[in-house]
Amino acid sequence: MVVDFGGGVEVGPRELVGERGDGAEDVLAVVADFDRDGWSDLFVVATPAFQGDDPVAPSVSELRLGPFSARGRGQSDRRVEVSEPRAVAVADYNHDRYPDLAVYGHQGDGVYATSARLGGEGGLEKGDSEDNRRYREDADVTDQETPTAMPEGGLGAFYPACAGE
Repeated sequence: MVVDFGGGVEVGPRELVGERGDGAEDVLAVVADFDRDGWSDLFVVATPAFQGDDPVAPSVSELRLGPFSARGRGQSDRRVEVSEPRAVAVADYNHDRYPDLAVYGHQGDGVYATSARLGGEGGLEKGDSEDNRRYREDADVTDQETPTAMPEGGLGAFYPACAGE
């Protein structure tokens, strides 16, 4: 993934986390209007290598609210708690026509799951809540880079097609 902030500034996820992501095995990002204000927002996460039974906390896990400067700085950054993320995607879990975040990660003791963080007027829910937990799906097989439980909704469900498409 490459994010174009205009003015010829294009960056990948590793550049978005800078030194805070040094040594991270997985650096992932997704873009969508998670806070419903009409501006694209950016969720970025950097996770160290797997280290055993307990999930590894990401060194970066934040929602950056748009609009963005030409250097990729958002209006504000908010920490989002996720469990050792290894894949992220945009989804619509609660069928409200607004983007939510899907996260596949290690939950601990060999259990991997796809979890939700629902979007809303304040952005993504910070942590695990009853609303989020109802969309959790444990993985049957854990050796897949992108599990079958990950939604494949993409952004087409949230943004209208351009004229002529």
